[in-house]
Amino acid sequence: MENQQNNVAYNRLLNYVNGNVFQFNLEEQPNIEEFQEIIGEQVTLVGECLLNIPENFPIRGNRVREYYNYTNNYKGKKIEYVGRHEWWNQNDNEWLYCLVYNGHIVKIGMTITSLKERYGSYSCGTTRAMERGSCSTTNYIISECNFAALNNGMNVSIYGIRCPTELREITRFGSTRVCSFSVIRDLETMLTNKFVESYGHLPVLCVQHGN
Repeated sequence: MENQQNNVAYNRLLNYVNGNVFQFNLEEQPNIEEFQEIIGEQVTLVGECLLNIPENFPIRGNRVREYYNYTNNYKGKKIEYVGRHEWWNQNDNEWLYCLVYNGHIVKIGMTITSLKERYGSYSCGTTRAMERGSCSTTNYIISECNFAALNNGMNVSIYGIRCPTELREITRFGSTRVCSFSVIRDLETMLTNKFVESYGHLPVLCVQHGN
C-alpha cells in the first residue's frame, strides 16, 4: 500500500517538475504585484524558503540538526522556511497566502493556523516521510517544487493576507454570546475564483484546492 502511495505521489510530481525542470513556464505565470492591484488589497511578504544548509541555518548551542547534504539519494529535509514579517508567527488570525517564485504566483492557499505552522507542515514533505507513509502528497509535491526552484536560483517567497474571524452575536439556551466564525475557506474560494477569472486557469501548483 505504501509503495503504491509513493508511486502515485511521484507520478503526480512529474506533472509539475522533473528533476529541476518545471513542466510550466514560470514567466507566463501572473505577477504578484499585478494580482495585488486586481484584488484591490495589499499582500505582504511574510516569509521565504531557503535550502536547509549550515550557511542558512547555523546551529546554536548544543542543538542537533540534520542538513541537506547534496547527495542524489538524500531523503531528508531539503528546505526550510523563515519569517520575514511579524505576521509569520501570529495565530490569532486566519490567513490567505500566495507562494511566489521570482515574483510570479504559483499557488494560492489558506490556513487556520499561523503561516509558520502551515509552512512547517509543508517542509515535512520529504522522501523519507513519503516512504513511511507519514506525509501528504501535497506537502511532498510543494516541497520538491520549492527545492527545484531554489536549485534554479529562484527566490521562493510567501505573501500573506490577514483574515480575522467574523464576530456575530448569538442568542441560545437563554443567554447571548459574541461568537467567532471562520470564513477563510470561502475567502480562499473567492480569491482563487478572482485569479481564474483574471487569468483563465488555476495557479499552477494548486495541487489540492482548499488544502
